[in-house]
Amino acid sequence: MKFVGEHLLPGQLGHFFAILAFVASIVAAVSYYMVVKIKEPELQYSWKKLARWSFVIQSAAVIAVFSCLYYILYNHYFEYKYAWRNTSRDLPIQYLLSSLWSDQEGSFLLWSIWNSILGIILIRTSKNWEAPVMSVFSLAQVIMASMLLGVYILDYKVGSNPFMLLRQAAENQAAPIFQQANYLEHIHDGNGLNVTLQNYWMVIHPPVLFLGFASMIIPFAFAFAGLWTRDYKSWIKPVLPWVLFAIMLLGTGIMMGAAWAYESLNFGGYWAWDPVENASLVPWLTMVAGLHTLLAYKHSGHALKSTFFFFFISYVLILYSSFLTKSGILGDTSVHSFTDMGMTAQLLFSILVFTIPSIALLIIRRKEIPAVNKEESTYSREFWLFVGALIMLIAGIQITFTTSIPVWNKLLSITGLKGLFKMDDIAPPSDSIFHYNKIQIWIAIVLGILTAIVQYLKYKDTPRGVFTRKIWMPTLLSLLLTGLVAWKGTITYDTYGAGFLSAIYIMLFASIYAIVGNFSYIITGLHGKMKSAGASVAHIGFGMVLLGVLISSAKKEVISIDRMKMLNDGFFSKESKQNPRENIMLPRDVQVQMGEYHVTYAGDSTASGDPKTYYKMRYERRDKNTGAVVERFSLYPDAFVNKKENALSSNPASKHYLTRDVFTYVSAAPNKEEAAKADTTPYTTHEMKQGDSVFFSKGFIVLKGLNTQPKNRNYIPQNGDLAVGAELEVYTQTDDHFKLQPVYFIRDSSYQYSVEDTLAPLALNVRFSKILPADNKIELKVKEASSTSDYVVMKALIFPYINVLWLGVIVMVTGTAMSIYQRASKKGI
Repeated sequence: MKFVGEHLLPGQLGHFFAILAFVASIVAAVSYYMVVKIKEPELQYSWKKLARWSFVIQSAAVIAVFSCLYYILYNHYFEYKYAWRNTSRDLPIQYLLSSLWSDQEGSFLLWSIWNSILGIILIRTSKNWEAPVMSVFSLAQVIMASMLLGVYILDYKVGSNPFMLLRQAAENQAAPIFQQANYLEHIHDGNGLNVTLQNYWMVIHPPVLFLGFASMIIPFAFAFAGLWTRDYKSWIKPVLPWVLFAIMLLGTGIMMGAAWAYESLNFGGYWAWDPVENASLVPWLTMVAGLHTLLAYKHSGHALKSTFFFFFISYVLILYSSFLTKSGILGDTSVHSFTDMGMTAQLLFSILVFTIPSIALLIIRRKEIPAVNKEESTYSREFWLFVGALIMLIAGIQITFTTSIPVWNKLLSITGLKGLFKMDDIAPPSDSIFHYNKIQIWIAIVLGILTAIVQYLKYKDTPRGVFTRKIWMPTLLSLLLTGLVAWKGTITYDTYGAGFLSAIYIMLFASIYAIVGNFSYIITGLHGKMKSAGASVAHIGFGMVLLGVLISSAKKEVISIDRMKMLNDGFFSKESKQNPRENIMLPRDVQVQMGEYHVTYAGDSTASGDPKTYYKMRYERRDKNTGAVVERFSLYPDAFVNKKENALSSNPASKHYLTRDVFTYVSAAPNKEEAAKADTTPYTTHEMKQGDSVFFSKGFIVLKGLNTQPKNRNYIPQNGDLAVGAELEVYTQTDDHFKLQPVYFIRDSSYQYSVEDTLAPLALNVRFSKILPADNKIELKVKEASSTSDYVVMKALIFPYINVLWLGVIVMVTGTAMSIYQRASKKGI
């Protein structure tokens, strides 16, 4: 059957280039392997020429695949499943790139592009190491290219084709609409991009993160090449700048993800120990550990075996991270993971392809690897570099073990051990944040202290007196600054008891010590020579990151406290992990005090083509003595409201100050249409005289008197009106006090009207319906509605000194870049 309106050429070209990239990468890998194995110069040259051209061709093919897919997305060719699933006609053009790498195929494609670019650079720069290094690199491209094939080999589907037509998808083949030649006439728009990905961070964060992922194979490839060729020393110098580059890019990508989470997710912060976050962090930790053991070997001859191990395990952990994210195994524990697309076995195979040869070769040639038999002095720099590396490995093990709980459960189920021993699934920690923090805080303390003191030690040995003379001043200054911060800052985070609070104060010292110690070392140890200060600058940034994390978390203040207990314990689902006492209901136009601010929900709005609802929150800060308003601003947190599922996907908004952030997001909002239909509560009539009370479920109402010049926002007086307002005071069970003034008036001498007044926090409506002069009474009608429809539930927090964290990231990246320049330059050491 010929289908009407399909644009098949870009998809056919894209799939052709995907297959070409796969074949060319195989040729490149085999050719580079032959260059290493063959010793005849003429044959080596021939194979190397073939290898280079093959790698260039696969690089060009990968870029062509990217171009074809972008062309399809840009032109909204919804006959392609990838375009239909990830875009829509109203998607702003700046987010088309986000839609390209929002799905599994696109993320592999992005990774493959960076691999290609880095490979071209290595061909031009790695000199004698080109063939063994590019053999490993080309093998990685074979794996990446296979993920985009979508072809069957021996009844097994290899990869997922991003150019699959919507009608070819297994779930759609039997659908009646796709049996029609003109089915595209019924598909007017795509599914659209996930609203949480419609953020500028998602345009720049994934490319940086995947460049970090791609660069992690370079230390792996050099280390494997060194073992493979039995050249255990000369690979150290060329790999060192690449190690720093990988650390800088992956660390930057991770923190960009933290910034995205802070601005776009309702984590209530920038880090929530989400499994996908953890999976990216662990290889960064192990690569940093490998960097320090590499420096130890370079200057002392110690820790070369450890360096091989750390470089191997870092890239393997990158592949494991990809498995966790893309296999669907984290579907119940992470908001970032993809659903299973049937590539689990292929992802596992990719891990084994790099794990088995590297670890096996390390074990086989362990006795050949140079080592110094003499024990390191405890006053040597290399000893404590190795200790720090082990500490980071311990951190990675703890994070990986807990993150992998779904994997352990799957393994127990597959192997039958669960049934054999009648075991239940391993449950993830109920308080995941504290589960990690209670271990990682002590690791951070040790690393902070080591960061401060290790540079004062010399390689091989340091005279005790020399070390003491250099370290006592920054130590004393750090203690004094810690005491000053503790005195003025008053950290009282006692949620987890005095023990954890003590750890917080120790970490406060460790982070300040890292900053002061390295700043002092630049002055006294390097004599102010900034060209050689890259490591110290990076360590200062690391100390600032620790300090920013500590203060912004330990002194984080929730100001949206529900003192009236408007929200019961069952208001939020267990999955949301929201504390109802830390969320407050804001009826429209009712000002509520939160900390030093008075906050008013001023309504919501939507815009054509934008699926999100924007909520306006007006903040006022008043002088404590005079009550005068000293500051006003508005925040606009937004949310995607899914009316079908009655669910809310919210994005926060923040007010940024130099010393703090005011962080706000909407945690719940009613379906106004449904609420209005459901409210059938009748009014209750009461006859009252001055001083009488009327009781309702949350308190009572007192009639204080009548006002012949009434004020009510819903009453607009006209000439000739005879109007009276009932002055009412409302007292609640929680000792809150409100005022109401419903109005009764006569217009044009004969028409009687009643203007009700409402108390939204209590869902209370009061009407002044009649005057009874004979009895000196009035008639009030009171309705306590079952629900109110014009409100939001929001959470607001203060993050103090969070800019210390972001500035620390910038300083750390700057220091690493300085080190790269120093190591890559001819004068580098």
